[in-house]
Amino acid sequence: MIDVLLIEDDRVLGGAVAQRLRLEGLRVRWVETCAQAMVALRQRRPAFVLADIRLPDGSGEELYRRALQYLGDTPIVFATAFADIAQAVRLVRAGAEDYLTKPYDMDELVARIRALARPPEEEAAAAKPFGLSPDTAALARDLQRLAASDLPVLLRGETGVGKEVAARFMHAHSARAGAPFVAVNCGAIAHELMESQFFGHERGAFTGAVAVHAGYFEEAGEGTLFLDEIGELDTRLQIALLRVLQDGGYRRLGSQREQRFGGRIIAATNADLAVRMAQRAFRDDLYYRLAVVELELPPLRRRLAEIMPLAAHFLHEAAARHHSPALQIDAAAEAVLLAHDWPGNVRELRNRIERATALADGDSLAVGDLFPERRLDTPEPSTLADAREQAELAQIERALALSGGRVSEAAQRLGISRTTLWKRRRQAGSAGGD
Repeated sequence: MIDVLLIEDDRVLGGAVAQRLRLEGLRVRWVETCAQAMVALRQRRPAFVLADIRLPDGSGEELYRRALQYLGDTPIVFATAFADIAQAVRLVRAGAEDYLTKPYDMDELVARIRALARPPEEEAAAAKPFGLSPDTAALARDLQRLAASDLPVLLRGETGVGKEVAARFMHAHSARAGAPFVAVNCGAIAHELMESQFFGHERGAFTGAVAVHAGYFEEAGEGTLFLDEIGELDTRLQIALLRVLQDGGYRRLGSQREQRFGGRIIAATNADLAVRMAQRAFRDDLYYRLAVVELELPPLRRRLAEIMPLAAHFLHEAAARHHSPALQIDAAAEAVLLAHDWPGNVRELRNRIERATALADGDSLAVGDLFPERRLDTPEPSTLADAREQAELAQIERALALSGGRVSEAAQRLGISRTTLWKRRRQAGSAGGD
């Protein structure tokens, strides 16, 4: 199912768009602010994003700068009123897929979503995120030793450092490797559904329970249940989880039959659980059950030796997916990759590589391919005419790049004469030759 993130603060318009997209069989998450959008992006990468260009807590440019680390090759389209077309053009030049002018045609929007949306890629279980620097070489040894035991492990680290990959690494090197690995983001489950999602339910257990449902414990069986963002777990579920950890027993909602969980639990968090415990938002006894062994995954900015090997690995993955030769990263882009602070860590690196690979025209990636938001640092056009001129010049430069710098071929692509193309480039201050 196509997962659409709708970012729209107009309640009437947002409700109408969300309802129509759901009727079309799309899964819609509707948020109204930049802050809510960032939470939704961190929880799960969507297949398509439709965002209003003006939001209560930020502009389209501010949203795009913050969201890019989580988008990967997910297309993002901005909806704009006529007065904001200049900003929309700048966003498209910086890498956004397109913009729509309100009011837009819903049939065209649905068709565009179906044409552009791609299901979000799963984290690569086979990736080797460890052992490339002293910090992670030691971590890899610890993970391999822990894989041989059934001790509960708590993985700590910032968003995107690879906590799920670490958990999969332990599962793959354990005696449970042939059993299921079930990953659960505790922060992405609606509180009213948590018990049903974890323990399952019988038909008729509550309104809407039209069939028997197996929960996460049952799905994992004798394998590994990975509980990401454990600090977001509802307090009622914390008590229930503690009981499962103590004696292994649980029941589906609406059932009298006790079932046993024989698998292993690995938990992860980017929150400070000590603070949450002090606030009585997280139970001390559950923490001590989960954190028999506690490991911290270092952020990517402390793993400089891993950035280029990981980039090469993600480039190879992208090439295999697109059945094309792997691209190279030019020297300037490599320097920027090494200097970047990586707030989104390994996930951000992968997403930037994926997006740049999907949109690349040549055989190498430049700074603008990997960090397209830097194009927003150019002065904003003051008039609609300026905006149109910039958009036109961007199309000309793209046609020239696709034509290898050959003006005649670029003009043919654009449907204009060679002389017209040359004059328009000269007016913009960038004449070229054949």
